[in-house]
Amino acid sequence: MESINEKIRQCALARIACLFDVDPATLALDSEFGIDLKASFISDFKTNEFDQLDYDIRDVADRPTLKELSSGKLVIRTVDDYCEHMVRCYYTKPAEVMHILRMDPS
Repeated sequence: MESINEKIRQCALARIACLFDVDPATLALDSEFGIDLKASFISDFKTNEFDQLDYDIRDVADRPTLKELSSGKLVIRTVDDYCEHMVRCYYTKPAEVMHILRMDPS
């Protein structure tokens, strides 16, 4: 049986793959947002992939984590950073993480 942390990581990878329209099997944990994964051009009035990632990151974060993000102490640059952020936030806001990652509650 897989651990909840591994399940969260797999769902986070699937979320990134869906946002950037890539095969999850091709995503490397060290892939960097803005370098290896680029947002498509969208007008100023629509959200792009980076906007959605930012919403995900902030929606699952608790107050102390939001402060770390705002101060620059916590920076999410890679696929692995995003996955670890989701695992970390699961322990303070599990419902939000499960919703964002479209995880099955069972």
